[in-house]
Amino acid sequence: MAKAAAKPAAKKAAAPKKAMTKSAFVSHLATKAGINKTQVNAVLDEIIEVIKGEVSAKGPGKFVFPNLCRVTVTRKDAVKGGETKINRLTQQPYVTKPKPAYNQVKLRPVKALKDALK
Repeated sequence: MAKAAAKPAAKKAAAPKKAMTKSAFVSHLATKAGINKTQVNAVLDEIIEVIKGEVSAKGPGKFVFPNLCRVTVTRKDAVKGGETKINRLTQQPYVTKPKPAYNQVKLRPVKALKDALK
């Protein structure tokens, strides 16, 4: 009996896949939906404006993009500096720096997306 043909050698280092650019994304959506690129850009811009309005201080602070993600914003208070602490590794004292208050935006996948990626 003859041996089965050997499997072809695996590719050594495949080039990493690149993320889709905005223009590629817009053209893909335009071809799938059958509309032109300017209309797709207008829809994307309006989606961004709605999300900004929902997570702003005037909105509820969260937005759920159906079947994709949940966008939430939390307010982080300012931290005073000037406190002297000791570095655990070098045992040298240092003075902490003040940090201003800021809004932290988080995007978390919804269950439908998690299940789709399993």
